[in-house]
Amino acid sequence: YRSFPAGGKKEQIWAWHFNPEDIELTCDGELQYSKLFSEGDVDPRRPGLPEKCKELGAASVDRIILKFMEGCYIRAVPKGGELRAVPKVGELRAIPKLGELRLPAPLTLPTCDCWHPRCGYCSNPECTVEQDLSSSDHGVQVTSKVRWRKVNTLVLYDEAGSAIGKFHWSRSRVILTGGCIQCSPPSSVRRLRGLTTWSFTLKEGAVQIWVEGAVVYERKLLGECAERYGGVRRFAFYNMGCENSFRVTHEMITGDMFTENCGGMCSD
Repeated sequence: YRSFPAGGKKEQIWAWHFNPEDIELTCDGELQYSKLFSEGDVDPRRPGLPEKCKELGAASVDRIILKFMEGCYIRAVPKGGELRAVPKVGELRAIPKLGELRLPAPLTLPTCDCWHPRCGYCSNPECTVEQDLSSSDHGVQVTSKVRWRKVNTLVLYDEAGSAIGKFHWSRSRVILTGGCIQCSPPSSVRRLRGLTTWSFTLKEGAVQIWVEGAVVYERKLLGECAERYGGVRRFAFYNMGCENSFRVTHEMITGDMFTENCGGMCSD
């Protein structure tokens, strides 16, 4: 769990949220678990699992069966009805409004280029996104063109906003600065073409690139590189352009320059 649920209260409100792209589980409105349907657990004993997860995300769920939950209560709204107070462990208590339990829908914003005077050429924290990549399952999900020479680049920072290094990748090369990675990618990367939705993860020192729920590149960091990049707590986009986009998740806190036009930089 992300926290001790509801402070250990005996009475807790757990809720599942089925979104078009992912599923979330909350306790008293606080997110405890989430999973993208496109990133189903890869298990060799269960081939095709990511595809089945995608099918669940696309399915129209119209009924739920509850099992092994004797003594629990379900809070529901009659079809076409209004929220009403219901008995709860010997007392009447108003049901929270749906908005109090529902997390904001994920946003998609441009990959604002930090190499700009307004961003102090990648030194202004307001042009970064705060996220603990060392513990994130989802990482950074970006939609951009994957080319042979031109690289997609993330600038990686520590918690204070000091740059640690850069991650570059294209169809022809993968680089993590500081001498940590510099190599030609496998054929799974060289086959990519055009506009692609990809994810960069750095969980527990493993650099991964995901495309359509599958890992297309992976390298485990060791020694000084693992220590150095284990402290990544922020990232920014370098020379990526406003035509590309990234998905803002509950794990992220975006700087003030991350708006629909990157604080006016996209119109410059």
